[in-house]
Parts: sequence; C-alpha cells; structure tokens
Amino acid sequence: MKNLNILKTITLFFAIILIQVFSTTGVQAANCSELGSGEVPSEVEEERQCATSPTSLVFKIYELSLCKTAITPTTSAADKAESCSTVFESSTGQDIDLSPGKVFPLKSDISITEGTYTNGLLKMHVTQSMKTQFQFPDSRTANGSNGSGAYCFSNGSDISTDPNASESHFTCHSSAFSTVANTNTFNQFGDPNSGTNFQMNQESVSNTLNGVSAPTNLYILDSDSTQSTGDISYSGGEPVLGSNDRTFILADQTLSSPVNIDSSTSTIDIQFNITGSSSIIFERFSPHDVIANTFNGLIFIFSAS
Repeated sequence: MKNLNILKTITLFFAIILIQVFSTTGVQAANCSELGSGEVPSEVEEERQCATSPTSLVFKIYELSLCKTAITPTTSAADKAESCSTVFESSTGQDIDLSPGKVFPLKSDISITEGTYTNGLLKMHVTQSMKTQFQFPDSRTANGSNGSGAYCFSNGSDISTDPNASESHFTCHSSAFSTVANTNTFNQFGDPNSGTNFQMNQESVSNTLNGVSAPTNLYILDSDSTQSTGDISYSGGEPVLGSNDRTFILADQTLSSPVNIDSSTSTIDIQFNITGSSSIIFERFSPHDVIANTFNGLIFIFSAS
C-alpha cells in the first residue's frame, strides 16, 4: 500500500461530475450569453432554455472515492473496501459549494493502494441548492408578478417541480441582483413516458459536458443506504411518491481516463465543473416570459501525477 502526501483540500476553480440526468429534460441548452436584444432561445423538444453557470451550487456530500471497479447499492462492504480509496468522508454529510474558488476539504489520512482506478464514486443527499443569476442585454419579464428588467435571478423557489401559471423560479429587476438560492430534490429518476423502462430509483446516462463524456449510474438510496423501492402511485398519469425514505444519491461514474497509482505518484487532482450547470427556461409561446430554473448536471474528473 502506498501512502500519498496529496492535497488536503480542493480549490474549485473549474470542474468537470456527470450527473446530467438530473436535468428535467434532455435538451442541450444554448448559452444565455449568445442571446441578443429581444432574442429568446430556439425551441428544442418543446422547450426554450439557455444555460449559464450558477454562482453557488451546494450539495450535502457524504463520500467521494476512487474505485477499481463499479460500485452498486448491492456491493458488499468488504468488496467496496477492497476496491475503493476514499478521499472525502462524513457520516453526517457536509454542505459543499462546488462553485469556483470554494474549498473542498479532504480526509487528513488518505491512503491509496497502487493500481488502476476506473471509477469515481460520489454519495450525496437528495437535496441541492443553486443560485442562478444573469444580466440580459435588454429587459425580460418574469412570469406572474415577479418583475421585469435585464437582471434576472433565482428567488428561493422550490424547483423540484414546474412553477404554476402565476409563478416563476426567477425574479427580474431593472438595476440589481437580489439572488436567493433555489432548492431542488432529486428523489426520482427517469421519464414516465418511457413506459416499462421507467425506474424511479435508478438511471444510467452517458452525456457530454464541456467536451468530456463519462457513463454514470445513479441510484436513489433510503436512509439505511439500501436502494429505494416501491412507494410509487399515479395521479392523472403522473408518478407520485408515497411514504418513502429516499435520502441519498449514489453516483458511480466510469472515469473518462483511468487513474494509475504507482510508486512515483505524488499528487491527485480532482476537478468539478459547473460551467453551464443551470438553465433559464422561457415560456414556449409569446411573450416568452422567464419561468423556470433547472439543474443541468456536472462531471467529476480524477487524475494523478
């Protein structure tokens, strides 16, 4: 076993965790900075949205590990210990802001076995908060009674569901941001329109973000860390969770490049990227008011030298 003297914190200047599946749609959003005066995003798959980078993105994180094999909710503790080297761990979870310039504290006694690591493992809480703000080149109107102006910003809404006809996840103002984090709960995965393939506790995805692609398996876990099951009913054709204990998300990602640890390894680099991780959604039809906020995902990258 090789004990590495590596960085004990990660300063998050830029980043790259593929959890793109958290997005409520599969739309690849244009960049908000590409919109000119009076322009709205083109309609793609019945959505008009543009992407920007959140000023704050907070997850409660319990574990971040490098693993030699894929990890699932049924992997035994012994097999996981054999495969994985943990670089961050908290039994109660720690709120980590993944935005640039923030610090991610690692374990003080990291010990990593030599070998080739092919997977990254992230365990986090199902809730997340995100601050999004953007200055448009001209005035925009937030749906309902949420103001108008070039400055549009998250207003503390719960963005787990679409806003109703008189609400918006954003407030717009003529002269200044007053940004409050929107909150989100990821306690179900999948598209109910996919029929028999619809699973609310598991999903696999392989998307590309900022030129990096990595397959990721996502699982919803109960508070005892077993995979969530059952508790699904339908109302008006929509899936509804009943009494449930959905607490964690387990993300197992096949790294875009394996990490090789050998006798010459002295540092490990861990990056997160939130570039384009937030979308601003406009009403589909005129007058195209600003209405909703969604999370587009992120990617994690490990490397060693």
